[in-house]
Amino acid sequence: MSSWPIHVFNMELRRTLTYRADFWVNFIGQTLFSIVIAYFLWSSIFETLNVQTLNGFTMERMIVYYLLVPLVFRIQQGQTIGSISREIYEGSLNKFLLYPINFYGFKIITHFAGAVFYYAQIFVIIGLYQVFADNPIFEMSFLKLFYFTIAMLGISIAYFCLNSLSELVAFWADYIWSLGVIIRFAVSFMGGALIPLSFFPEWSMKILNLTPFPYMISFPMKILLEEVALKEFFLNMTILALWTLVFLFFSRVLWNKGRYRYTGVGI
Repeated sequence: MSSWPIHVFNMELRRTLTYRADFWVNFIGQTLFSIVIAYFLWSSIFETLNVQTLNGFTMERMIVYYLLVPLVFRIQQGQTIGSISREIYEGSLNKFLLYPINFYGFKIITHFAGAVFYYAQIFVIIGLYQVFADNPIFEMSFLKLFYFTIAMLGISIAYFCLNSLSELVAFWADYIWSLGVIIRFAVSFMGGALIPLSFFPEWSMKILNLTPFPYMISFPMKILLEEVALKEFFLNMTILALWTLVFLFFSRVLWNKGRYRYTGVGI
């Protein structure tokens, strides 16, 4: 059995660790921005409504939510955003067509390497929270850790397959950056990164629950902050897996059609 996946994973992980300062700068900036906005916005809402709890959220729970959401979002994205389209535009896709290495296998392994790095960071943040918080609003357990790990593994694969749909359009279009932005905004908004889904109208949730988006952010956040029963976990993961198969099918269709249009000279 070939060991190239292990070598690729280790190589990409070392590359990621080389630029860990870049991660902390981006993470701290993004997290501070998210928390500051969330604090002033939601404190005003809680104060105006004169309530202690709103749709199941206390003010402390809301801040913790916006502390963890950016990392959950980064875990699912990994560090391969734009890499497929870049290979097409630069002509460096040639090596994957010539060498005995599966293109999708290589890309998803490099995607996982970035995801593992962000996965480790979220437990650093949770550990610091547990140490310094006077009364932590949630506790980690082995079951939560197991559920969260499996969920993020599935979510990471789902997001890779979804994002590859937009990037493979590069076979036909000269500029696909806006498609990636649309996908990230859709996942962020309809997944609950911008506003917790408990604040969405009930009728909209009946529709959203049929899409993959609630299972990509809101679901792993629920695992961390609440208790998820095995039946609910299995149901959510099944829906996510079905959507992943859909994304994978259409991305393979685009790949099989697009590679025959590929010239190998870049743009």
